[in-house]
Amino acid sequence: MLSNSNPIRQKEIDERIGRFADSFWGAFQMTENGKVKSTLLLYSFCLCWVFIAVYCGCYALLNPPLDRLLAGAPVPLVSLIEALVPSALGTALCCLVWLLPSDKRLLPAGFLWMALLLLACLAALIVLMGWENVPWILQFFGMFALSPILLGGGLSLLLYYRYWKKHPPRRKTGNA
Repeated sequence: MLSNSNPIRQKEIDERIGRFADSFWGAFQMTENGKVKSTLLLYSFCLCWVFIAVYCGCYALLNPPLDRLLAGAPVPLVSLIEALVPSALGTALCCLVWLLPSDKRLLPAGFLWMALLLLACLAALIVLMGWENVPWILQFFGMFALSPILLGGGLSLLLYYRYWKKHPPRRKTGNA
């Protein structure tokens, strides 16, 4: 194994990563007043766990009846329907958050957190199960993780884009 690393350069990189990590996790800490520094980060992170629970519930409740209903159908069609129907219902339920009178960035941010968590789970599964099982892992993720992220994330971004076009953010001026 060749080692071309410069210890001084590596120390600089480690310090930058450390500063980034500190500033990222610092957004979750409390201020002196006892308030969270970034409520959007905290609320959207918690919301992504609610989304994951909703999608898991939809898959658990809908896939057994769908499986019985589609008995004898071609396997690719069954897989597609068992991925899309629960994802569509889960997306509809998760997007009810849009109707709340809160920060409209919450919905797309929640789906972004969900995508990041699922990517981390994908990487962990590949490492734990080995490269020889990657096709099975990707099939599982394609069926149970990709459709919620694409449907939910896509719809949330579309909703936010339409909202943003009608209500552009006000810019703060230096005159005060």
